[in-house]
Amino acid sequence: MNRALKIFVFFVFCSCCAGIYIYKSADFFDGGTKTYFAIADDALGLLRDSDVIVSGVVAGKLDKIGLENGKAKFTLKISKDLVVYENAKIEKVMESMLGTYVLSLEPGDSSAPVLPENSYIKNVKTASGLSSAMDKVAEIMEKTDALMEKVMERENQDKINKIIDLLVKTTENTSQSIDGNMKLLSSVLKDMADVMQKVNAKSDTEMEKLSQVLKNTLKVTDRIAEISDGKDEELNKTLDDLRNSLKLIAEELAASRGAMQDVREITSNVNQITEKVANGEGTVGKLLNDDKLYNDIAKVSDKLTDYADTLLGMKVYVDAHSNYMVFDNSFKTYFDITLQPRADRFYLLGVVDDPRGNVSHTETTRTTVVNDTTYVVNDDKTVVTDNLKFNLQIGRIFGPVALRGGIFQNKAGFGLDYNPWKYISLSAEIFDFSGSAAPQLRVQGMARPFLWTMEPFSWLYITAGGEDLINGGRDLYFGLGLRFDDDDLKSIVGSVPKP
Repeated sequence: MNRALKIFVFFVFCSCCAGIYIYKSADFFDGGTKTYFAIADDALGLLRDSDVIVSGVVAGKLDKIGLENGKAKFTLKISKDLVVYENAKIEKVMESMLGTYVLSLEPGDSSAPVLPENSYIKNVKTASGLSSAMDKVAEIMEKTDALMEKVMERENQDKINKIIDLLVKTTENTSQSIDGNMKLLSSVLKDMADVMQKVNAKSDTEMEKLSQVLKNTLKVTDRIAEISDGKDEELNKTLDDLRNSLKLIAEELAASRGAMQDVREITSNVNQITEKVANGEGTVGKLLNDDKLYNDIAKVSDKLTDYADTLLGMKVYVDAHSNYMVFDNSFKTYFDITLQPRADRFYLLGVVDDPRGNVSHTETTRTTVVNDTTYVVNDDKTVVTDNLKFNLQIGRIFGPVALRGGIFQNKAGFGLDYNPWKYISLSAEIFDFSGSAAPQLRVQGMARPFLWTMEPFSWLYITAGGEDLINGGRDLYFGLGLRFDDDDLKSIVGSVPKP
């Protein structure tokens, strides 16, 4: 196969892929579409063919964006299966962190008449979250400036100075009052403690006396019973009831004395524990009184929180693709793993199976003698070794643009990625500045025509581009690959039936 035929086959293949992509990504709706219009103040972030979604489902496309009376005019193609009412609402919402937007449509309800085709949707909200926030900040700043102007007036300054003086005096009086009240409270508590101590001491004596009185009363009751000698039944019954009541009272007094003793012991233990905690003794005392320990715990907690946020929020992407090198008539295969701990940065680790390998040149000089004549011969030997090459890169994301730097196929270099749409990506890499020749320049375009379909077809993508475009070893290529993340793996693994 000669070079011209290879190039022809390459362009035919790319044309077929582009046609399939255009057909698949056109989102033709069953039953056709109907046209509506909307007038908006802001169309920033919207593109032609941006999705119109209803409850998270794509129900149409933004066909055109134009101007009408100084405002943005949207031409919407909505599925005919969707009924749109006059109280419908449409809002511009952010689709991803890359700054792309879609239109969210609320079709309304039957409380309003059906909106005819080629009519305008009147309720439109297009202020983005960032723009709205900046408008609120500007409004707050204007009010703050007006307030500061009033504060800077002489009359208001005098009033503020009087208020400050009054606050200072009030604070001083309050502080003095608090100090006096605290001293008074301390004195009252001390007096109450003395009173309670005296009451406790006296209560023990009174309890002893009461117990003795009860014992004597029981004896008197027994003596009266002996004197009556059972002759008076009513008196005997009364004495028995009195005797039983006195016994119950004696038992309750004994139990009360035990309970009071337990309360005293518990109070004493609580006082001892409180004193130890206040003095910083024990684990709880050290925790409450040691500022260094508290600060260390706070630092460890902050670090654990950052680590958990980074670890739990990390996304892992796996990429494997193979490119057919047209001029070399060979395949070049890539396997990359991308770790993205945050939305604005990522780390790429990869292996490349390069059919060209690492090319090294060795030049040797030898002397030969032929027919008494000395000849100097220079031998230039080219050696190709180590087909495997490695990528180790770090990248930062700025909206639709990503910058990369690090190791590109065993050589230092830089890369630039541009993602204007979720279906398309353009990238350029320049690396290998160590040799005498010019660095290698690699340009690639990637399309994901099946992203809207179900897994695993949504993982597939096609590539086309050129390698080593500056030097004489330039080559063109096209290829096929797949890319998925850890969430895709979880959904696939979870759907596998278990034995």
